[in-house]
Amino acid sequence: MRTRSSLRARQQPGTSATAARGGADAAVPWYASPMKRAKAISLAVLMVQNSALTLAMRYSRTRKTAHRYHPSEAVVMSEVVKLIISLALAAKAQEPRPAMAGRGLLARVADRYVGAARDAYAEPGSYVLLVPAALYAVQNNLQYVAASNLEPAVFQVLYQMKVLTTAFFSVVLLKRELKPAQWSAIALLAAGLATVGSATTGPSAPKPGVNFAVGFAAVFAACCSSGFSSVYFERVVKQRSRPLPKAPPRGRVARDAPPPARKPISVWARNAQMATFSSTIAFTGALLKDGDAIRARGALAGFSPIVWCTVVLQAGGGLCTAAVIAYADNLLKGFATGGSMVISVLASHLFLDFHVSPTFVAGAAAVLGSIHLYSKA
Repeated sequence: MRTRSSLRARQQPGTSATAARGGADAAVPWYASPMKRAKAISLAVLMVQNSALTLAMRYSRTRKTAHRYHPSEAVVMSEVVKLIISLALAAKAQEPRPAMAGRGLLARVADRYVGAARDAYAEPGSYVLLVPAALYAVQNNLQYVAASNLEPAVFQVLYQMKVLTTAFFSVVLLKRELKPAQWSAIALLAAGLATVGSATTGPSAPKPGVNFAVGFAAVFAACCSSGFSSVYFERVVKQRSRPLPKAPPRGRVARDAPPPARKPISVWARNAQMATFSSTIAFTGALLKDGDAIRARGALAGFSPIVWCTVVLQAGGGLCTAAVIAYADNLLKGFATGGSMVISVLASHLFLDFHVSPTFVAGAAAVLGSIHLYSKA
């Protein structure tokens, strides 16, 4: 009996071996695990990107120039850049076909692009991404409105409200149950953001061209849009394919059998789908809002190098978000952008003559503590 049970245990590797591997993987430091390393790098890049985007967007909207660009055009171009890069990453993940082995480099690259586009656009259920695509287009336009009416530090502080909206929609849409420590981290983050907000907006007098009411309204609407669209996109990306139905007996036809499951597509193909929808929606919005001015001045008038830098940074934000969704979740992404708020305020202090008070230091410490508390929960 002892020999039989030991043999049965060897033939069933699902329990103890899997648990041992899981425990061993949990003990591996982040730099030694490819998954943990990808998560850490994507979060760090997203943190730096958010800070750089806020500063570049504010500078591009407030600098003196003969022809100021239209934000609606910048949103269109950022979505187009995001679409091109997403298709490139999806094509890179494509396996080369044996028939293309002897062809040239350009032919192989074109074949991978065609395969990635076929996988992305042939899926019949891609229409569900119309909702987050429209919200992302609205959110990107609202970011320019907020950056035009708020200081970079204040904008970053207020924009962290999306962590709270993301947590709310994660519970509602994904039925995610947060641990008590995670709720405590969210509460600590909210307190830290409120403290930093009071430190950055209280003592300083409003500057010319800054409309706090308009900026706050734009940030609040953008946070609601960001929370819902990102969680909705995460729900679509992380949907699992249904198992294939059991084949009917030979000679019989199964009635009312569900269709066979499709192979799940990559997160980059999903991002290409959404960028296609959002660029179309943003282009329509640009024509409706600024069509007369664009026709009079010409397309992309006022697009200087700093504007193109802002466009690329905004497109990179969508790609970083897709990477974070693939390796982590939206709530962890929100805490990474909370850290970018601290970077933006420090950069404003060093380069934009922004005063950092002890109240701000206390709020920043609360934000960093909330990040640590959530990661350990």
